[in-house]
Amino acid sequence: MKSILFADDTVLVQSDNNLGKLQNSVNHEMTKIVDWLTANKFSLNISKTKYVLITNKHVSTESFVINVNSNRIERTLTYKYLDVTVDEKLTRKEHCKQLCSTRSKYVGGMYKVKHYLNNQALRMLYHSLINSRAQYGIIAWGRAASCHLQPISLF
Repeated sequence: MKSILFADDTVLVQSDNNLGKLQNSVNHEMTKIVDWLTANKFSLNISKTKYVLITNKHVSTESFVINVNSNRIERTLTYKYLDVTVDEKLTRKEHCKQLCSTRSKYVGGMYKVKHYLNNQALRMLYHSLINSRAQYGIIAWGRAASCHLQPISLF
């Protein structure tokens, strides 16, 4: 199991071509992690712990369950990590939707203040509020399908 850490956020990544083996492996690793946390006087907040099962296969994943000390970990279809939304098929659709929504909100605000600011100030607002969000994480979402990227191309 690979871990990705940033500040107080942790992502654990495990992969396997066999769903049954993956489930057993993840449950076994989670038991080891909880044992380590307990031994070091830490705890895992089960209510904040979630997982996304990323697959491109057309197999039933409904029976896939991760348990920690008899507590079922919540499965979610999307997860936001470091402001990049990941979905179970890696389509990036949800991330693009959120990016467009954020952009619309800020463009509306800029429209309201455009009579009070000069072009340089408006350009600074654009780059700090809109363009920076579009550029951030582009390596993760930039290969989305063109139908998801179309609204973003209007930036």
